Amino acid sequence: MISENLIKTLIALAIFVLIMAATGYLFEEELESGTNWIIDQIGFLGLCLILLVTDTLITPFPPDVLLLVIAKSSLSEHWFMYVSILGAVSCVAGMLGWGIGRRLGHFGFVKRILGELEENQREFIHRYGFWAIAIGSITPLPFSMTCWAAGMMALRGTTVLAAVLIFRIPRFFLYYWLIITASKWF
Repeated sequence: MISENLIKTLIALAIFVLIMAATGYLFEEELESGTNWIIDQIGFLGLCLILLVTDTLITPFPPDVLLLVIAKSSLSEHWFMYVSILGAVSCVAGMLGWGIGRRLGHFGFVKRILGELEENQREFIHRYGFWAIAIGSITPLPFSMTCWAAGMMALRGTTVLAAVLIFRIPRFFLYYWLIITASKWF
């Protein structure tokens, strides 16, 4: 199952790169003016709050949009600091999501709302705990779902924290690099 998930991750990453390259090429001026407008309206703190909510709760909003805002706005001058902070905020959000999953996972109505995890997914998370979280930390798929599932399945907090810290922050740097270089490929 790890090889299947890695293949899905690589396919999702390739799609992400193609979308970023096409978007950067086709809408360069619009992106710059739009991202600067966003920064003027909500600032970097607003970006952090958006990330905290979207990486804590189960939403389809990818953090890569915020990395695009940094790459195409005036924040790009100090990108290393901003990407580092967003990575740290995402780690905090992941642990909050794990805590939510841990607390709410005992209630039957939550399991019904979120749907039952398939048996092979359950086995995968139990068998590969750290690596399951690592894969969930680097894919463009909802990170919050991985953390909630880890909490619902009572994975140890230290295991989740280690995987999140080791893989989530570098993921932000990798995706930022892909965003800034992808638009130059055309």
